[in-house]
Amino acid sequence: MLTRTFAEHNYRAIHFNGKTLRIALDPSKPITELAYPEFYDVKVTSACKGNCPWCYQSSLPTLPHNVGIVDKFKEFFGKFDRNQLPFQIAFGGGEPTAHPDFIELLKACQEMGMVPNYTTNGMWDDPEKILAGTKQFCGGVAVSTHPHLERFWRSATGALLDAGMHTNLHVIIGDRKSIDIFADMYQEFTGKVKYFVLLPLSAQGRSTEVFSDWEYLTSKIDGSPKDVAFGANFHPYLVKDSRRFAVSLYDPESMSAYLDLETMKVYKSSFSNEERTIGK
Repeated sequence: MLTRTFAEHNYRAIHFNGKTLRIALDPSKPITELAYPEFYDVKVTSACKGNCPWCYQSSLPTLPHNVGIVDKFKEFFGKFDRNQLPFQIAFGGGEPTAHPDFIELLKACQEMGMVPNYTTNGMWDDPEKILAGTKQFCGGVAVSTHPHLERFWRSATGALLDAGMHTNLHVIIGDRKSIDIFADMYQEFTGKVKYFVLLPLSAQGRSTEVFSDWEYLTSKIDGSPKDVAFGANFHPYLVKDSRRFAVSLYDPESMSAYLDLETMKVYKSSFSNEERTIGK
C-alpha cells in the first residue's frame, strides 16, 4: 500500500493492488492540480516497427534508441521524497520493449518504490525475456490492438493472460468500422482482460483524422460497464455526457505528467506540447 498527501491541493490518495483511491480532504472543495503528479507517462524510445499510419508520436523502425535511459530515469525521480514520488509509471514509446535496457528500466522503477507498467504492440524481439521481466517487475501491461498488427497483439495478450498478468487492451477509436471492431473485441475478451481502454483518434503525428462519432460509440456500449475505461482525450465528451457513464471526471492533466527520456522535458501530457515544471 502506498499513500500520498498534499494539503495544499486538498488531496490524499491510497494506491493498493493496482487501484488508486483519491480523497478530497475537504469534501466541499475540489482537488487541484498536483505539483507532484501521482502518475507519469514516460517515453522510452522513438523506435517502433509497427509503422502505424495514425501514430501520434511519428515513431519509425529506423529511429535510434535513446541511450542511458536507466541513469536518466534514476536521476529524474531520485530527487523526490516518498510523498512526491508517483504511484505508477507507464512506459511507452515508440515500442518500449524494443529498447535493450527495457527490463533494467522496469527493475529500477520497482526498486525506487513505483509500480512500473507499459504499453506494447506485441512486437517483441525476445518474447521469453520480455515475459519473464514483466512477471518479475511489472504491475500491468496495456496491449495496443492495432488491426494490421493483430497476430502480434493477440500473441502477446495470450502470453500475458496465461502468465496471470494484469492485462488491458488499448483500442484506437476512429470511424464506425473501428467502433464495430471494438464491439466484437469486447464480446471476445470480456471477463479475460481487466480493462478495455478506449483512445480517440487525434490529428497528431502521422494521423490526420479525428474521432467524431460519440453517439455511435455509446450505442455499442450497454450501460456503464466497469471494464471499459476512457482515455484522457475522451474527457470533453464525458463532461458533456456525464450521466451516461459512471466515471470519475476531473481534468486528466491535473493528476499526471509526461516525461520524455530523450529530451528530459516534462509536458502536461503525451498529446500536449505545453511543458510544465514539477514542484510548482
